[in-house]
Amino acid sequence: MVFPGGVIDKTDGKLGDEFRVAAVRELFEESGVLLTKDGWQTSANNPEMTTLKSEIAADATKFEKLSSKFCAEKLVEWDSFLTPANNPRRFLTKFYVCLIEEEPAIDLCTSEMSEYTWIEPQQCVDEAYDGKFVLPPPQVYELTRLAKVKDWEQCEKYANVKKVLCPQPVKTIGEDFISNCFPGDHLYVDEQSYHQPLRQLPAKDAAVSPSLPTHRCTYHTKPLIYTKCRLYQHHLKPTDVAAFHQFETNSKEILEKAGASN
Repeated sequence: MVFPGGVIDKTDGKLGDEFRVAAVRELFEESGVLLTKDGWQTSANNPEMTTLKSEIAADATKFEKLSSKFCAEKLVEWDSFLTPANNPRRFLTKFYVCLIEEEPAIDLCTSEMSEYTWIEPQQCVDEAYDGKFVLPPPQVYELTRLAKVKDWEQCEKYANVKKVLCPQPVKTIGEDFISNCFPGDHLYVDEQSYHQPLRQLPAKDAAVSPSLPTHRCTYHTKPLIYTKCRLYQHHLKPTDVAAFHQFETNSKEILEKAGASN
């Protein structure tokens, strides 16, 4: 399962901030929902918009036809992820949030997606953990954060915009277990942080510690990749606390267990 999105087209920058324009364009291409100054429009049951949607999907430059309608400023910058260095292809991905008051009708792009759903963030994370579908670590991270937001009118204050998150993968030797370590984790290497290769460590060194600074997403690679994703964030240094949204994770369980055993 993924969020609507895609890659920047070379013409997006001509219409505004290229990341924001690409996000609005891809949302329209994939769901038929166009963000506007007054809220949104949808191509569902709208022949003119449906035709434009098909044209833009075939040729992104056609999005200029909607330049007077769409509003990229409605997007709240939420987070940025860089693909780990061990991947052959790397992408800088920006996540955005947009507040709307009701669910628009969806005109699904069936050539890219098979189905869609509106779902509560925590429910999505829980169902992925139960194996109902695959949810990559960045989505687990962002959905867990979204589930903890209490004041949506001021969601900007929860945004992670000070640092790009570039996971550093650590494989547990002899196991199908990966830890994607983020800034502040005691295993995270600050020097050349965007270029650290996959490391392999024995279980005793790779395990989540209840006493050391921890900021990571863990998962198994079998039976499916990204199986049983868990998220941990605890005991971070003040500089890392200031840099990242602090939210409740699976750390609560491991810290309570450690406290009970002391």
